[in-house]
Amino acid sequence: MINVLLAIVFCVAIPVLVMASFVPSLERSAPRQDNYRGRPVFVGLGVVWFVWLISFWVGAHILAMLHITQPAWVTYLLPLFPLVAGTCVFGLVDDWLGSRETLGFGGHLRALAHGRITTGGLKFLGIGLLSVFTAVSLYYAGASTILHVVLVAAVLALSANLLNLFDLRPVRASKVYLLLLVVACVCIVVVGVVRLEVGDVAALVLAALGPVLAVWRFDAGERGMLGDVGANSMGVLIGYLFATALPFWGLVACVVILLALNLASERVSFTQVIENNKVLKAGDMLGRIKE
Repeated sequence: MINVLLAIVFCVAIPVLVMASFVPSLERSAPRQDNYRGRPVFVGLGVVWFVWLISFWVGAHILAMLHITQPAWVTYLLPLFPLVAGTCVFGLVDDWLGSRETLGFGGHLRALAHGRITTGGLKFLGIGLLSVFTAVSLYYAGASTILHVVLVAAVLALSANLLNLFDLRPVRASKVYLLLLVVACVCIVVVGVVRLEVGDVAALVLAALGPVLAVWRFDAGERGMLGDVGANSMGVLIGYLFATALPFWGLVACVVILLALNLASERVSFTQVIENNKVLKAGDMLGRIKE
């Protein structure tokens, strides 16, 4: 029972209440960008992930202060703290200070190759290094584990970038996140690399849904955008679930798929693919709040 209660209070209720009060301030002061309809909306809904992270961390430490044993799902997610916190910072810098002149995975890499670091390039390097740090802290145990560490770091970094590619329409990135969350949790239950009881998995799902629920109506109603801070944070959480749930062969397959999708985005418009498929388009329109 404490599993679900902790998830509801600290990972759902607090982010929902904070964002309901904070969004009006963001609307007045946050930078604005034109969305796909040319409508100026503020960027920064993704700060909900920082709210979520702090609230989760406080909840975990309150349990420790009360000498209550932390649920397994809390212990499982705690190593995410530096990765999500850093991702939020780098994403916010890119959202609020970045230029739109250099775009795309390849564009930032080409700028780096020429000795010029864009805010997107800084984010790319920062999340990459944080992904390596997280992978090392979780799995490094000598030379024999280096390949495993590299694969885990690749899953984390590539997942962060992939979710960002879908933040081009209202709640699209959130829907991709929800789909991947279901797949990741199925992997946790079926593959069994991570040992979590059913109650812990249910609490984990609730906790992961918190930030999405907190900002869904603002994103769907085109009042604001998730921005890099939100999409990248969603991506690293999903990447963490896959990276820790999959066996070695699964990690290899995951890296291949993620790399292929990231590279394909340089040549293929995901939006165009969605628009040209009736089923995908219907799913893309689902949940949007029409004026």
